[in-house]
Amino acid sequence: MPSDSTDPRSETGRTRTERPPSRLLLVELGGTLCGLDAEHVREIVGLLPVTRLPGAPPHVKGVVNLRGQLLTVVDLRQRLAGEPMTNPDGSTLVVQAEERLLGVLVNDVRDVTLIDVVPSDQASVADAAGLVAGLGRLDDEVVLVIDVPELVRQTLA
Repeated sequence: MPSDSTDPRSETGRTRTERPPSRLLLVELGGTLCGLDAEHVREIVGLLPVTRLPGAPPHVKGVVNLRGQLLTVVDLRQRLAGEPMTNPDGSTLVVQAEERLLGVLVNDVRDVTLIDVVPSDQASVADAAGLVAGLGRLDDEVVLVIDVPELVRQTLA
C-alpha cells in the first residue's frame, strides 16, 4: 500500500518532528544524573594522577599521560555546578569530538541506555553555559544531556 505523503508519521510510527531516542552513557555527578552521547565516549578509565596547568580555570584539573598521550582533564561537576568532584573512586571518561580528545571526571558510571531527549531551553538550566543539549527522563529521574562537542570546544579552545 503506498504511503500517504500527507501522513506526518514515518514507517517507524514516529512523527517526522519527533527525534529517535538517544543512546547515552549515564553518569552521576554528585547526585545529578547526566547523559553523554555514547558515540563520543571512547573509553572509561580510573582516576589518573593529574598535573595541574598554571592559569587554567578551576574546572580544568590539568593533564594526564594516558598511554603516552597527554590528555586535558576537566571536572564536569565543577564545570556545571561549581563544586569539585569529591569521590576518590570516580572515573575518567575519554571523550572525542572533531578528532580532539578530552578527559572528563565523573563520580560514577551507570549504564548505556536509550532515552528520549527533549532539547532544553538553556535559560531554564542554571549556569550550564551552553553545555546542556537537552533533558531526558529515566524512570523518576531527570537526565541532563551534555553537549560533548561543545564541552570539548569550550575546554580546548
